[in-house]
Amino acid sequence: MTAVLAPENVLLDVDATTQAAVFDAIAAQAAALGITAEPAAVVAGLVAREAQGTTGLMDGIAIPHAKSPAIDRAALVVLRLRDGVEWETLDGAPVRLAISLLIPEGEAGTTHLKLLSKVARTLMKAPVRAELLAAESPESLVEILGEHVLA
Repeated sequence: MTAVLAPENVLLDVDATTQAAVFDAIAAQAAALGITAEPAAVVAGLVAREAQGTTGLMDGIAIPHAKSPAIDRAALVVLRLRDGVEWETLDGAPVRLAISLLIPEGEAGTTHLKLLSKVARTLMKAPVRAELLAAESPESLVEILGEHVLA
């Protein structure tokens, strides 16, 4: 699990007020963790994917994702936002939790689809969404995701 998601991949109470700021924060964290050496390419990938259709779900959660040759290893980067960010979502609610999938181009058809499918299925469960939004530490958020997504 630590190869894809570790506590350092999770940032709580992020002060981002726009979707673009969320994408910048995801890319900056990916760069800090050595997932990419090109944060601008990660942002471009997230923006390009969002342009294909919203990644906003329900209850304040989005799953922005990107696949790019600039991404060196598959990872989840999770941001819980201090305040909700306007985002096109299925229920019109602002996004408070972004679970971002970052996938190397070469793994686009395998790792990407498997992780995206598991995350999406997990987030369909209202109790899990509530647990993720209420998690008090990066470790507890990782534990919740690990139990449901990475098991």
